[in-house]
Formats: sequence, structure tokens, C-alpha cells
Amino acid sequence: MKILSLLLLCLLFISCNINKFKLKEGDILFQDLDKENIDDAIKKVTKTNLNYNFTHVGIVVKDSNELKVLEAITTGVQLTSIETFLNRNQINGKSKVVAAELNTQYKHLIKPAIEYGKTLVGLPYDKIYIIGDDNYYCSELLYVMFHKINSETNPFQLNPMTFKDPKTNKTLEFWDNYYKELNHTIPEGELGLNPNGMSVSSNITLLYDYYRKKHLN
Repeated sequence: MKILSLLLLCLLFISCNINKFKLKEGDILFQDLDKENIDDAIKKVTKTNLNYNFTHVGIVVKDSNELKVLEAITTGVQLTSIETFLNRNQINGKSKVVAAELNTQYKHLIKPAIEYGKTLVGLPYDKIYIIGDDNYYCSELLYVMFHKINSETNPFQLNPMTFKDPKTNKTLEFWDNYYKELNHTIPEGELGLNPNGMSVSSNITLLYDYYRKKHLN
């Protein structure tokens, strides 16, 4: 009986280890934030056919042999602990985060892209969402990191941005007010990218849903 119990415990331990998801450098973390009005406004104009609705993205990097998230948030480009990232927006203690990885043909770009990305730490956040200056929003940061290494094979593609409600084809009131406060015209139709669009790219594979604690591939 003791031997049987020990065997069952061993099998349970092995099963838990097999099912446990482990992050690695280069993994991409898509996050669903819904704490501020801007998160809702982003979701409305970037929704895809996925069940998820992401408003933020970062990439896992090694920093002094510790895994962290390289991301661009309102305080600027920074390295964030995995724990802080996962705990940023939870429901009942479960993180609204999905981990993904680049497909094989892009993996050789990860290390040099990350090395370049680390040189951008400390630069300000891009409130206007325009590609090509020294300010960065979350998805722009990842795009620029890989574009710098190889512009011909960037896994993330730029597309015309929209700030219009897909149901009415009118600019959301939030964005009208947002850009008025910045004293800037709305960059409707200008090239950019967003976490939702990146998440459905054929160049990445979704791996793990932290909220549902479920492997996706």
C-alpha cells in the first residue's frame, strides 16, 4: 500500500512538471489591461476574431541571468520583473496574460533584437503612436527591435491604423479628446501596429493562457 501511494505521488509530481509552463527568453507576453478608459478605446478599434482582447505586449529577456519583461509603458521603456508583469491585472488571482513564441524562421533574430532593445531602456513612451521617433509604445518597441536587426524579415508587419468605431465608422469620442489634449491630429491611416493585431500574426504561435492555466499548443 505504501509503495502504491508513493508511486501515485511520483506520477502526480511528473504530471505537474509536464503541465507546468516555463517562460524562456524571446517569449512574447500579450496582456489584457482594462484599468483605464484608454484600454477600452484601444480594444474597440483593434478587436480581432480571437476570444482574447489585448492592449499591451512585452518580450521576455535575460537580465543578469534573471528573466524579465522588456516593455514600453506610460513611464517609458523599461525592464520589469515577471512577477510584476503577471500581477499587473488579475481577476481572482489569475493573470490576464497569454504567452507566445516566434516561429522557427525568426528565432535567430531574437538575441540581437533583444540586445538592441536593451539599449532603448529609459526612452520615453510614445503617447501619439507614431512610428519613427525616439518614443515608443508597446508594440512599436518590438517592431523596431526586429526591424533594426533585419528589415527584410521582420515578424511584425505595419498596417494602417484606425481610431474609428467599427460599428459606426466614426472616430471614437475618446480619441477626439485624447488628441485634442495632446494638440496633435489623429494619425488615422498612418502605419502602425497593436497587440491584438500582433497576436493573430501567422509568424507567432500562442503557447499558454495564464488566466485559464491552459497550454494552447
